[in-house]
Amino acid sequence: MRDARQAWGELSPFLRGSRLSLVALVVVAVLAGLAEAGLLALIATVAAALSTAETVVTTGMGPIGMTAGVATTLAVGAALAVARAGLQLLLAYVPARLGAFATADLRRWLFDAFTKAAWPVKASERDGHFQSLMNAHITSTSQAIVNVGTGLAALVTFFTMLVSAFVLNLPAALVLSASSVVLFVVLRPLARRLRGAAKSLSTENIEYSKRVQEVVLLAEETEVFGASDAYRREVYSKIDNVRRPLLRTRFLAAAVPAIFQSIALLLLILALFAVSLTASGEIATLGAVVLILFRTLTYAQQVQAAVTSLDERIPFMQRLAEALHQYEDHPQQEGEHDLPPLKTIGFRDVGFAYRSDRPALTDMSFTVERGEAIGVAGPSGAGKSTVVQLLLRLREPDSGRVEVNGIDVRDYRRQEWRDRVAYVPQTPQLVWGTVADNIRFFRPDLTAEDIEGAARRANIHDEILSWPQGYETVVGQRASAVSGGQRQRLCLARALAGHPEVLILDEATSALDVKSETLVNDSLQQLRGRTTLFLVSHRPSALSMCDRVMVIVDGQVQHLAAPGVLSSTSDFYQEATQLAGGTGPD
Repeated sequence: MRDARQAWGELSPFLRGSRLSLVALVVVAVLAGLAEAGLLALIATVAAALSTAETVVTTGMGPIGMTAGVATTLAVGAALAVARAGLQLLLAYVPARLGAFATADLRRWLFDAFTKAAWPVKASERDGHFQSLMNAHITSTSQAIVNVGTGLAALVTFFTMLVSAFVLNLPAALVLSASSVVLFVVLRPLARRLRGAAKSLSTENIEYSKRVQEVVLLAEETEVFGASDAYRREVYSKIDNVRRPLLRTRFLAAAVPAIFQSIALLLLILALFAVSLTASGEIATLGAVVLILFRTLTYAQQVQAAVTSLDERIPFMQRLAEALHQYEDHPQQEGEHDLPPLKTIGFRDVGFAYRSDRPALTDMSFTVERGEAIGVAGPSGAGKSTVVQLLLRLREPDSGRVEVNGIDVRDYRRQEWRDRVAYVPQTPQLVWGTVADNIRFFRPDLTAEDIEGAARRANIHDEILSWPQGYETVVGQRASAVSGGQRQRLCLARALAGHPEVLILDEATSALDVKSETLVNDSLQQLRGRTTLFLVSHRPSALSMCDRVMVIVDGQVQHLAAPGVLSSTSDFYQEATQLAGGTGPD
């Protein structure tokens, strides 16, 4: 019972909207059981009548009885057979429908929970984790829901047939009931071992999915360096780690029903022996009980198989439930107020740490006026990326606050912030779709004029027109028609298409040649005075267009001044300029 309660506790959150279907399933199962029991009793009675050459048949079950000719009785039997077939079709359809809708609902639920979760939760996951949840774990969970449906239908039919057996022959029904209970008790240890194997399988599936995702991401590198034996062994080990619990799970999942069937047949023999002692020569009743006993044990086997399958899938459900709780318990922080026009943006005494013993930012403060172009420079690990993530509201400060017009940015609605602030990452990501789709990026309110204007400002419009279908050319992450520099400029166009008030670029020109970088910088120059720019770069040539450059060292603002001033006051900026082969701006 404890296992049953645990199983239901794992399943119940995933049965949202399915309870009416389960009630309908119970009703249909009762009707199917009655139709089948009546049909079996009728068949046994007709067979007995034919064996004695009788032309009038008297058959019944408890208070329900019928006396008619053989032909009429057979016609009633045919009607019952057709009715049972229709009910069985419903019993097959309802669980299938439950599974299909559960798969879609669970995927929507998990996707919504993931997209609404705070960025630190999503950023902490390895590649492949979410993919495994969306595929293998949801597939297993939806199959568990199908198991609930089929098991429930089999259980209800089992008890319906059992009641029919009680009506026909009480001793046989008692033997059958006791036998079924004994069978379930005897097989539970095997079921627990199955659950343990399935738990290991769930864990190894997650690790395997992560490795597969890395294989895809590193395909270019392995093509260059070659898939060494060490690399192959690493992948093979993940495959073998899945193989071992998969073998145990599949073996136990097949062995438990097989053992049940063998024991059930033995118990059927014992039940028949008990019936023979009390049948008193009633051949028709004896035949009906034999048929019903056999069919009842079949349904008991189906119940056992459903429970066994459920045991196999509960670890997947547990992991899925844990992920949903993790996402939903850490939602994105939402403000309550409308975002006004952005006049100033800055940090006030901001502190942040990924680990408590290693602060990334310490008491950082600065203020930027609307329309300023601010460069962000500093050595690797100084905190530049953290500043970007805080500006984008991907993370929240541990202390201090990010301010807009002197007000904590957390007071404002997040979606309005997203509409006003755009970002061009260092590593450009394209979706499989047209060029226009990639620039629009799921913002249906953007017009064709917005798309083309953004492409022009990103210096990619003329190249797009030279492609086979222009803006309708299909591109993707590895589409051969798109170079690294072109992907970077497509992502720049994506950022510019929404006419942002703040534009943050993280090494956004690092993949461009000198000519393209110059033209993109010209486009950015045109935004000065209207759009607030944050340009993260190690290249003094890219920072030279900025009004001021923020030099970050050890998580603090060391300097915030014009590039010309930094050439004489900042050791880091002087060194970067010299390494770049220039003397810095005047």
